[in-house]
Amino acid sequence: MSTPAVGKTADAPTSPTPTGTADDDKATSARTWRFFLSLLRPYLWQIVLGALLGIVATLTGLWTPRIVESVIDHLAVGSPISGDITLFAVLTAIGLVTVLLQWGMLTRAGEMVVYDVRAAIVQRLLRGHVPAISARPTADLVSRASADAPLLQLTLASGFVSFVTAATGVIGAIVFMGVIDALMLGITLGALVVLGILMGVVMPIAGRERAKAQEAVGEMSSQLDSSVRALRTIKVLGAEGTRSAAVLERAHRARRHGVKASWAEVAAYELGFGGMNIVSVVVLAIGAYRVSQGYMSIAALVAFFMYVGNFVMPLMSLADGFATIQSGLAASKRISEIEDIAFEEPELVAAGVAATGRAARLAAEPSDAPVLEFDGVTARYEDDEPDVLRGFTLSIPRRGHVALVGPAGAGKSSAMSLALRFLTPRQGTVRLAGVPYEDLTFAQVRDHFAYVEQDPAVLPGTVRDNLAVARPDATDEELYAALDAMHLGDAIRELPDGLDTDLVPSTMTGGARQRLALARAVLRDADVLLLDEVTSQVSGRTETAVHAAIVEASRRGAVITIAHRIDTLKDADLVVVMEGGGVRATGTHAELAASDALYQELTGSLRINDGA
Repeated sequence: MSTPAVGKTADAPTSPTPTGTADDDKATSARTWRFFLSLLRPYLWQIVLGALLGIVATLTGLWTPRIVESVIDHLAVGSPISGDITLFAVLTAIGLVTVLLQWGMLTRAGEMVVYDVRAAIVQRLLRGHVPAISARPTADLVSRASADAPLLQLTLASGFVSFVTAATGVIGAIVFMGVIDALMLGITLGALVVLGILMGVVMPIAGRERAKAQEAVGEMSSQLDSSVRALRTIKVLGAEGTRSAAVLERAHRARRHGVKASWAEVAAYELGFGGMNIVSVVVLAIGAYRVSQGYMSIAALVAFFMYVGNFVMPLMSLADGFATIQSGLAASKRISEIEDIAFEEPELVAAGVAATGRAARLAAEPSDAPVLEFDGVTARYEDDEPDVLRGFTLSIPRRGHVALVGPAGAGKSSAMSLALRFLTPRQGTVRLAGVPYEDLTFAQVRDHFAYVEQDPAVLPGTVRDNLAVARPDATDEELYAALDAMHLGDAIRELPDGLDTDLVPSTMTGGARQRLALARAVLRDADVLLLDEVTSQVSGRTETAVHAAIVEASRRGAVITIAHRIDTLKDADLVVVMEGGGVRATGTHAELAASDALYQELTGSLRINDGA
């Protein structure tokens, strides 16, 4: 995930098309494995060394039964056992040191993998195509970084490497048991094969159910996030019960699959321990008979029996490792889906740079040249959706106030998305100061714009953080000047920490959020100011200040507003009536009020209802 997906282009976002065929399932599984291994590749040497250390620790432990056998034989003939004790102490020390080194190394590698995954997800979500990201539940996307990523560390430390070392333990035990008594080994392996088949049937069930539980948790997070965001509306509508039911339905599903997974895991453990107990009884009975017949010594039987007992832990580790790997693969599958979100500018992400700087021709253009041109643009958000703009043609003067008006679905918000390059034309051209968008980076285009949404966002952090993001080099005086312009400066000055006061978006009124966003836009001093009905949640006094800011900004550059109030239309230098994704008519408020029937209908009330 550190590089863009192969074949993706900046202006061609793609979406996965889920199908249910066996070939698709195999392709998905293969892709998940490739992705999972690609995450581990940068730390391959640490993983291999960790596995080797684990193998060394396992081998030191495998000598214990042979040492016990040697001690018993020496005691039987009265020989000294100091050599055996010394060997046991040395092997124990080696085992402890190697285990310590192994877990330290794997823990660090696991944490690095988690960090890499989270960094890649952050890059995708913040540098990816807006429509592709907006089409997915926010909480579910965030859970890929918060909940799924740590499972990869568990998979690395407790899954993959433990699986290898456990396999070493099983193979080593088989070798030592074969050296002691080949017949007894054959009987033991026959019983273990049956036991392994049974466990092999049960453990994949646990893995599948864990994956389904993870998916349900992601959906639950998405539902809960959206419900908390709309908490006031939910309470007013008395919809707490229905929304709780929607969230808890996913929680119940996660619980149901979690219980099934737990039962499968318990069944595997019971098969393992219970089966090994049965195997131990059989081995002890047959071994006692062979001792009585002189085929093996008591010391050899003790050692062999210890190896049989030691089979339990490696087998359980194998089962645990398999289940953990299954969970890690499920997490990898969810994380890999983020790769379906194409980067806007993959070459810049790969290079680790951000292109900035204004279009070179903007300052060189005559002052009366259009700052922004839409030339026969047709666009849609997704390939399988209808066009939202059709043959859209409009020129925005270098200076002045242009108001967009039209019924719901006319394409007003889509026109702003097109200007900000959130939307890519299927046909036609968009030009900034005469330069086609295709010749500019996304950052270069947006460097000319300031944008205030109808429901503006408050960024996590302080008042200063929210303003300085527009101009990091702004002084306190400049920050307060922007706030004063929106009648918000005095309120901030009265706060104990002033500009350094932490903001809590959920406790801010809509008007306060809007004024803060307007102050941020004013501070940016952009060539083009885009406003999506910014006077919808402000008081009359503040509305006067907003109109004054619009007038001032329109003297220095272009202001484009989506208009819902008659005063906004009257103040505009140019009114653009949109219908069906295109331009129906243009002119001043007086001209359109006298000539266009749709405009007359829209301005029949002081506020124009809109859902575009």
